[in-house]
Amino acid sequence: MNRSRKMMLAGLAFAVCAMPLAAHADQGRGYPRQFLGDRLREQSVAAPAAVPNRVTVAQQGSGNGAGVLQTGTGNTAGILQFGQGNTGVITQDGSNNTACLIQAGRNLNGSVQQVGDNQSDGLLQTRWGSEVVPVQLCSADTTRRDLRAYATPNPRADVRTRARPMAQRQ
Repeated sequence: MNRSRKMMLAGLAFAVCAMPLAAHADQGRGYPRQFLGDRLREQSVAAPAAVPNRVTVAQQGSGNGAGVLQTGTGNTAGILQFGQGNTGVITQDGSNNTACLIQAGRNLNGSVQQVGDNQSDGLLQTRWGSEVVPVQLCSADTTRRDLRAYATPNPRADVRTRARPMAQRQ
């Protein structure tokens, strides 16, 4: 399982590095044109500045892996990992998307994929399940204790099976 995680992260890193980063012409969109008789006259208009993409990754523990691939503008992605052996990937293809992936536990594998514009998805993963959470949790200084309000409760938390023998109770 450890080898497949390394292969997935290596493949994601390769895909990010192999992406062409060439600029493309606007093809006339965004430039108003005026017709004067049979002549076409174009006016230059400043194109709006592209909003940059943002990524936040915070990890506490060991052996965690995170990857983010963003295509488009104005995307925000955050991955928080508490524990060990977790793997998280966020893929965003579009503009103005927001994604948050939080993993608290061991050996969790999770991903968020957004295709399109103006989407907002937050996911908290624990060993007892996953829950939808506000995306703002990834942008704040979130601690593991803060996540208790959102996490699926431990199904065995109310069962106490430990009992000391009578000889040790004094």
